[in-house]
Amino acid sequence: MRQKFIISGLLFVIVAFQVTTHSVPDIEGSRILENKDHFNYYLFQTKLQRPIAKSWFKKYLGLKRENDLINSEVILFPELEKEFLVSIIVKDDREEYTDVPIVEKIFDGILGIDDDNKPIKREEDEEEQTGPVKFFVNITISDREGVDHISTSSLYSSRVRNYLQQLENDFFEYQKNYKALP
Repeated sequence: MRQKFIISGLLFVIVAFQVTTHSVPDIEGSRILENKDHFNYYLFQTKLQRPIAKSWFKKYLGLKRENDLINSEVILFPELEKEFLVSIIVKDDREEYTDVPIVEKIFDGILGIDDDNKPIKREEDEEEQTGPVKFFVNITISDREGVDHISTSSLYSSRVRNYLQQLENDFFEYQKNYKALP
């Protein structure tokens, strides 16, 4: 009797088995990463959706509503009178899963069911194959000459990194109070 329960349980686990095909880990704090072009970017995760986050960054940088956040000319340090090109991209991503239909294939073979005779998956079924949406902020700072000012080889690296840390702190303060706003 006990063996039947164990075998039934194993069959249930195999039938319901899903494999993560695209993983999206949470990010604690912020990171400076390098892309494939060897350009540094500042990355952190947010709970705010893309339009809300983009609107906040435009306001923070003093940009007009119609301005884009890609290569926006901004004077970060007024005493330097130097324009920086700031690009802020708010991306979203979600985990994706796929079923491993081992037992289903075995039963289909036994019963003689062909894949062509199976019902087509609905969109609702596909939504169940994904996890919650996660939002990430990706910031690069350069100048017209293409110098990466997040890189430690830049003369402004430490100032830019401090600026980015302050920007992140201000953003998270806004995010924390977002629901309290009218």
